[in-house]
Amino acid sequence: MKLNFIEDEAKSLTIEFEGFDRGIPDLIKDRLLESKDVDFAGVVKEHPELGNPRLVVKAEKNARHLVLKAIEEVQEEFKELASQVPKK
Repeated sequence: MKLNFIEDEAKSLTIEFEGFDRGIPDLIKDRLLESKDVDFAGVVKEHPELGNPRLVVKAEKNARHLVLKAIEEVQEEFKELASQVPKK
């Protein structure tokens, strides 16, 4: 799995998720859309069976910072979820 930064500007970011399906980029997108500082967040994939999904972000503030914050929030949700799974 690898990230390719297609566009990396202060308020605009496009990241290609190489070796991923749409699941992780969609989780990040959903979290980004909850922020008032994000003007647009979407996931695009050229073809359902070919290519890699791309996360596109347009923001009022630093787009890279907002993506990192969204990833951290998703990680915390998974930690909380994992703590609810009984260990044997």
